[in-house]
Amino acid sequence: MKAASTMARKDAAERGTIGRPMLRRRLQRLLASSVRARPRPAAAQALELCRSTLGEEELLAAFEVLLDGHLTMGPQTATFEDEWSAWLPAGFSLMVNSGSSANLLMLSTLTFPGQPNGLKPGDEVILPAVGWSTSLFPIAQTGCVPVLVDVDLATLNLSPEKVEEAITDKTRAILAIHLLGNPCDIPALRAIADRHGLYLLEDCCEAHGASIGGRKVGTFGALSSFSFYYSHHMTSIEGGMVCGQDRSGWRDALVSQRAHGWIRGRSDQHQWTGQYPDIDPRWLFVSTGYNVRPTELNAAIGRVQLTKLDHFVEQRMAIRRRLLERLRPYESWLALQRERPGHSHSAFGLSLIVRPDAPFSRRLLQAFLESRGIETRPIVGGNLARQPVMRHVPHRVADLLSNADLVHHNGLMIGNHADLTDAQEDHLITCIAEFMEAHALRAA
Repeated sequence: MKAASTMARKDAAERGTIGRPMLRRRLQRLLASSVRARPRPAAAQALELCRSTLGEEELLAAFEVLLDGHLTMGPQTATFEDEWSAWLPAGFSLMVNSGSSANLLMLSTLTFPGQPNGLKPGDEVILPAVGWSTSLFPIAQTGCVPVLVDVDLATLNLSPEKVEEAITDKTRAILAIHLLGNPCDIPALRAIADRHGLYLLEDCCEAHGASIGGRKVGTFGALSSFSFYYSHHMTSIEGGMVCGQDRSGWRDALVSQRAHGWIRGRSDQHQWTGQYPDIDPRWLFVSTGYNVRPTELNAAIGRVQLTKLDHFVEQRMAIRRRLLERLRPYESWLALQRERPGHSHSAFGLSLIVRPDAPFSRRLLQAFLESRGIETRPIVGGNLARQPVMRHVPHRVADLLSNADLVHHNGLMIGNHADLTDAQEDHLITCIAEFMEAHALRAA
């Protein structure tokens, strides 16, 4: 019995020594075959809105975290933050569990009473009427007033002229949303912000790798947000990042907001513990806060995806250029999103806006594409001012939102993917051409 027990312990020790490498090799073989066998759309030409870019390396990274046993936010997260800061580049980056949480932390930090020169309840934040719900909601949730302004119909981004007209003595910030990967007119918005003493914030959740004059978006504003949701340029499944250049001015406040309001992870912990020696430093709370931490699984996957991001963006951009060129004959009836000179669009998705004088509606075009296996959706959230929830959200609408209304009623979006096939590109163009011809429209 004693010999058997000794042998069992020896076997266990050997498994602890060599078991993990063997398990990893077995997982590698299993994952490689699983990735190859991943189901694709039923029709080879079908085009979906969301598509997995996770490969063997990402899945192995996730399994390594599971084997390590450190699952909550830890060293993988910290390393991913550093790697993202180097890629952008940024003075600091802070990972959270979503792009929506990144927006929430930006506004919560700006409005916390202890923040020097922060925003106060009732202060106004200007943003485009066309955007996503959780770009707008954090403004109201932190006591500020969202001010919706119209977009430029060519770029679908904030119109600097409309921003200037919307400014009042209550305006404190501008939130620039780089819609579908198209950079805003940041030089003009920066000039407006500087002239009026406003914060400039960037929502880059759909704009990884987009740039102006070679400088990536997310590096122009006081703070910026990114999303790593499943359908975005790169993914951590769920995840997001808050970034800034002024590390000493923002990071500690964001760290507390991310996790409960406590001091863990702050650079000034010793100052707080010195002021409050009677409170256990592990449970010392110095600001309001949430729990929007990521997991190590998200960070490990994100780290692998980041190594592929430049390639993903290049592929998306090349696909978009080809599609725009092939859609050019139909521009008398379809308005296509365009970037400004010197701006680099990172091609999150393809937007189509049916012009008001076209002999067909958006709904008709949408139904036809869906019937051919091409998934569609509204352009982001459409005109947010038209959403029923806004009856319950204190806000201000600056002048008419005619362009945003056109996007809302006549716009649709089609997914773009780094691995879109030639057959899928051809199928999309063929379907649009067929639809046009059915309505007596011939390419010029």
